[in-house]
Amino acid sequence: MTLAPAKARLTADQFIALPDAEKYELIEGALIERRLMGAHASYIAGRIIYLLNIIVDRTGCGWVLDSETTYRCFSDPDTLRRADVSFLRVGRLPGERIPEGYVTIPPDLAVEVISPTNLAYEVQEKIRDYIDAGVRLIWIVYPNTERVQIHDSTGFVAELETEETISGGDVVPGFSVVVAEFFKRPGPVHQP
Repeated sequence: MTLAPAKARLTADQFIALPDAEKYELIEGALIERRLMGAHASYIAGRIIYLLNIIVDRTGCGWVLDSETTYRCFSDPDTLRRADVSFLRVGRLPGERIPEGYVTIPPDLAVEVISPTNLAYEVQEKIRDYIDAGVRLIWIVYPNTERVQIHDSTGFVAELETEETISGGDVVPGFSVVVAEFFKRPGPVHQP
């Protein structure tokens, strides 16, 4: 019996140097193709970035980053993940500068917007990796049901519906909106 050759394990630096790295995450040295977000999920991620940036612009409490940001903060040095939206509080980055390559500290908030192509076990693995890395707050956003599942570092899990208020707590101080704002659709502009 002949065994198939093992795939070569990539290092984080080899991964970053790939010309098409944005299409993948690196999990324990293995390339994992990122699921396509889809237009609807992308719109919702943009809304969340917009809403978070309102408080960040007002308070200067940190940085809101999009899905192109790569995090290398996991127990395996050759694991690099990307959240659909993430937030880093002021005072955590060396020299208060966002690095050119990957970020080596966990975000304070990680947001995943679920698309039809997302697999449940992959989402659960990502949540586990985030919690193990020290992410303090995780929002899993479900566009089809317009609900948000909240996970925190203590293991607390809650689910909010559109009429409920989601808060950044002490992770994103001052952030508080009705969940429906994540899913708001454009409407006619009313002139006074």
